[in-house]
Amino acid sequence: MRARRRVDAPMFPQDAKRGARRIPMTEERKNSLIPLAIGAVALLSCAGMIAAGVAMLRQSKGATPADDLARRLATIHDMPVTAPDCGAVFKGEQPVVIVVMGQSNAANHADPIPPAAAPVPPMPVLHLGGCGMSTAPVPGGTGTGGSLWPAVHQALGGRWRGRPIVWAVVAVEGSSIAEWTAPDSALRAYWQTQMDRIKGTRWPVAAVLWQQGEADVRARTAMADYRDALAALRAGVAARGVDAPWWIARSTYCPPQDGGQVREAVRELLAIPGSGFRAGPDTDTLGPSLRNGCHFTTDGAARAAAMWAEVLAPVARATP
Repeated sequence: MRARRRVDAPMFPQDAKRGARRIPMTEERKNSLIPLAIGAVALLSCAGMIAAGVAMLRQSKGATPADDLARRLATIHDMPVTAPDCGAVFKGEQPVVIVVMGQSNAANHADPIPPAAAPVPPMPVLHLGGCGMSTAPVPGGTGTGGSLWPAVHQALGGRWRGRPIVWAVVAVEGSSIAEWTAPDSALRAYWQTQMDRIKGTRWPVAAVLWQQGEADVRARTAMADYRDALAALRAGVAARGVDAPWWIARSTYCPPQDGGQVREAVRELLAIPGSGFRAGPDTDTLGPSLRNGCHFTTDGAARAAAMWAEVLAPVARATP
C-alpha cells in the first residue's frame, strides 16, 4: 500500500474549493504590508480631522455677535486667590477709585514686560467688590500680556490728592461703543454690575479713563453716532452713582483704517462746555515702531503710560 501524501489544510474555505495552496507569511511580505497599514491609519486620521474642521466651520458660521462678545467677556481676568489684601497698603486711609474703561489697549494686550526688566510693583485693584494687590494682567481686563496702569500708578506715586489710589478696570478686547451702550448687551450688564460694586464700597471715584476707539474705526462708526453714544455711556455710568470727570484718550490707531471719524467725535465732546469730558493723551502718536499691530510693544506701553501720567499728574498732585 502506498503512503498517502499529506495535504496542508487551506487557509480559507474558498481556497479549498479552488484547490489553492496556502502561501506562507514571510518576513518580506510582512514588511511590505506595514506601509499600507500606516497609510490607512493616516487616511482615517485625515478624514477625522477634516470632519472636525467642517463641524467647527459650521459652528462658527452659526455664531452671532452676542456669542462672540460672550466669549470675550469670559476671558476677563478675575482677582487671583493669592492676591494680598489692599488693607495693608491703605493703612486706615480711605482710598479714591480710578476707573479704567475701554478695549484691548485699556486691558492686558500689550507685549509683556521681559523677565529681565525691573518688575513693576503691584497696585491695589478693585474687582467685583473685592480689593487685592495685582500687576499685569490686571483683573477686570482681557488679555494675558502687559498693561498701562501699573506703570501709571507708579508714576503717580500711588496717590491722588494725598489719598491712596485703587484701580477698577473694565476693559474688553475688540469692544465697540455699540457693545458698551446697547440695552441688551452683555457688556453693558457687566459694567453696570461693576459700577454697582464700586458704589457699594462707598469709596469716592476720582476719575474715569477711557481708552477705546479702534473697534469703531474698523467698524467705520459715524462721527455723530460715536459722539452721541459716548455721551450716553458717560450719563449711564453717572446714573449708577459713579459720577466723575472722564479723561478720553485718542485711541484709534489700527492700520490700515483711518481714525478720523472717532477722533473728530472726541474733539467735539471735548469742545462742549460742562460735558464732563477732559482731554487724555493722544496715543495715536505712538507709531509702528511702538506697536505690535494695533497693540503696544513693551516700549510703546511704557510711553503710553507716561503720557497718561503726564496728563493726570497736575490733578493728582494738586492740594486737596
